[in-house]
Amino acid sequence: MRIAVCDKDSAQVERIIEMIQRMKLASQCDAYFNPHKIVEVVENGLDYDIILINIHWDTAFNGMKAAEQISRLNARIKIIYMAEDTEKYVQEIFLSPANLSGFLVKPVNEVMLEKNLQKVMKTWEKPQNRRLEIKYKNEVVSLLYEDMIYLESMGHLVVIHVESGDYYSYDRLEKMKENLPDQFVHCHKSYVVNMDYIRRIEKRKIILMNEKEIPISKARYGETRNRFLEYSEELLLAFRKERKKE
Repeated sequence: MRIAVCDKDSAQVERIIEMIQRMKLASQCDAYFNPHKIVEVVENGLDYDIILINIHWDTAFNGMKAAEQISRLNARIKIIYMAEDTEKYVQEIFLSPANLSGFLVKPVNEVMLEKNLQKVMKTWEKPQNRRLEIKYKNEVVSLLYEDMIYLESMGHLVVIHVESGDYYSYDRLEKMKENLPDQFVHCHKSYVVNMDYIRRIEKRKIILMNEKEIPISKARYGETRNRFLEYSEELLLAFRKERKKE
């Protein structure tokens, strides 16, 4: 893994990097002391797997705003927030449009740090039973659920959109939806979206991490919004359980 740690406290950054190096989980671990700088290097193409970033800075451009820009530039990068005053941020962090994968209380505990990193690593595991097989013409393709951004019904075809390209199937969207896990929400008669890729929900549309807009039908708006809120709350509950273990 390639990891970056961004915090104004240089001693804290050095300590976290030392802990990560002891875990032997990262092939590269870089330090940054300015949120603008970490955004700049990502914009210039530096491809990290995980970025740990402090939420609070002495400027208006805080960690959440930096994480939002990072996720817009590279939706694959996982964000782990760090903060001393957890209650101040615990509500708004889950509404921030960033690829949030964890939350650490400062000073960072090594056990909790490793648990957060291991949790991210599990999302990259690719077991065979987490795949959807699709048939198109004479080809059979096996796609990982976590790689599927959204499915779109177009005439007699269903298009499965992933970051590497598009795949096609003659199956009906309703039928394909039956084989998808709970992280997918049917927001429109022609669209099923993976909630892991949702940045935010606005009135009658979903904004994805890549800024693509997906329509929400009037009949499905309430269900879609509630499903996404429940999905976000599960992450919040998991975080609170981890805090109780500290």
